[in-house]
Order: sequence, then structure tokens, then C-alpha cells
Amino acid sequence: MAVHILRKLRNARRVVSLLGAAQPGMNILVLSDLHNTTNVDPLMIAANEAGASTTLMQITEAGHHGGQLPKTVAAAMAAADLVIGATRYNITHTSARIEAQKMGVKVIALPECDGDDFFLAKGWDVDFAGVAPQIEALANALTNAQTACVRSKLGTNLTCSVAGRSGRALTGFANTKDVSAGYCLEASLAPVEGTANGVIVVNASIPGLCLIESEPVTITIENGMATSIVGGREAEAFRSLLSSFNDPLVYNLGELGVGMNPNCQLDGTMLSDESVYGAIQLALGTSFYIGGTVKAAAHYDTIVTDAVLELDGRMVLDGTRLLLDY
Repeated sequence: MAVHILRKLRNARRVVSLLGAAQPGMNILVLSDLHNTTNVDPLMIAANEAGASTTLMQITEAGHHGGQLPKTVAAAMAAADLVIGATRYNITHTSARIEAQKMGVKVIALPECDGDDFFLAKGWDVDFAGVAPQIEALANALTNAQTACVRSKLGTNLTCSVAGRSGRALTGFANTKDVSAGYCLEASLAPVEGTANGVIVVNASIPGLCLIESEPVTITIENGMATSIVGGREAEAFRSLLSSFNDPLVYNLGELGVGMNPNCQLDGTMLSDESVYGAIQLALGTSFYIGGTVKAAAHYDTIVTDAVLELDGRMVLDGTRLLLDY
């Protein structure tokens, strides 16, 4: 049975009025695709309630996370005050998003929001303002660090340089610097290209592809690039996905991040899996749109839980314990 629109409105209003800070007369652009008709109406109702002038644009899907948007869509985004990307595939890692924000546009990306229960997810119940100082503290620690190391009992042991890279505080609140991803809260950055070495043992999820259910996916990283991906059926699926792009840059270690939403659990969806509190994100592919230099054909995270993050030899995260003042 379809979820009634009134049950979705509470969190649609949070997107528009709390995270987007919509005001009367503001120009809001809602991007949607053919897969996401179920959650457009509550967003449009919420925007109308806020007194905003709202345009709905249906777009052709990119086909994968990190796929670029057409020039017509980019132009419409640049003309808005607030863009809400209610699409199956993530608009975060696109030049259209970056260029719009350079023009002063605030952006909220809601990938994989085509599920009928999207606005009922537990992640929406987080205290956005309450958790923001933790996210900002970790983002600042990432900014000030020179090196990072991620370790886990299952065998993850990866080191990389983060020197000169700025930590991103994704607090959910839309702004013109970092994208908002709704309830997907994190602190993250792009490691320095060519500096990462070690092993990632992915025990939780590859968002946008699958949960890890058969056996962990083991990824060997040499000089910033994945050189081996082994394991069970999930590893085979990931190898096949990355190979399909026919782009060697999709093997670049493009992101290091930490999920920061205590209300989220692993459920196979991108926003929840990447936001699980203390979960480490180690993404392959594009880094250009989050402060790196690599433009690849795609961007896919891998999620490691029960891990330790060290910055310049100092432990700042131990599982779900954040070891910072905030």
C-alpha cells in the first residue's frame, strides 16, 4: 500500500524549511526523474507552504552516481536560490552543482529518494542542530591534519596524505560551499591523489550497489589507486560495475569520510549507509567536486564499520566514539 502524502509532509517540510531555510519569494528548483514521482508532491507542497516560487524540472537520469547533468539543467540550477535534487542518482559529484554554488545557490541532494518510504526513514529524526558541532569539529580536525590512517580488526589498514585538503562538514543545512544530503550527515575530504596505500576490508556496504552479505570485499590500494578487488559475489559485482565505465580513474581513492547520524542504520540505501555514526567512507572515483583533482566517470563509496581513524598519529575516532572536543 502506498504511503499517504500526509505522512511524508513532516520531513518534506524539514527539507524545505529547516535545511533549505525557504522564505517567501525564494526561487526553488526541484529536480526529479521518471523514477521519483512518489516524493515530488510533498516537496512541492512544502515549498508552496513556505511561500516560495517553485519550479519542477523532470530530467533524464544520469544512469549512475556521479554522472554529469545536461547544460539546460545546469543553467536552471544556476538561476535558482535553492536546488533540491530529488533524483535516483546523486547530483553531488557534478560540475552543475559546483557551478551553481559558485553563483550563490544552495543545494540539497537527495539520491535514491525514489522509494515510497523515503520520507519515513529514521535518519530524518536526528537533531540536526545538536549534532552539527560534532561534524564541524571532525571536519576541522581533517582540515588541520597532514596524514590519515584507517584501521579495523578485520584487516583494513590504509594510510594517505590529507595535507592541504579541507574537511567538509555535511550538517544537512544547505549552503553555498558544501552540499546538503538531507539526513546523510558526515565529515569528509578528498585525500591527496597518489598517496594512499594499504588495504580496505569493506564489511558493511557499497552504497548504490549492495550491502555486504556473503563476505567482505578486500580492496588493495597502491599509490592512490585500487589495484585489486577480491571477495565474494559483492566483490564481483563491484569489479563489474567499475569496469563498465571503461575509465581507469574510477579506481582512484577519491574520498575519506565518517558518517555522523546516530539515528541511521545499515539498510542498503545510500543516505543511511553513508551516514551511520562512526562508519568510515572510502570512495573510489571522482574527487574533483569535493576538493580533489580527479574527474572520473563515477563515484562510489565503500563503508567500513568498527574502525579506527587516526590523524597525524592521534586517534580521533574509535568505532562509534568521537575523541574530540566539540
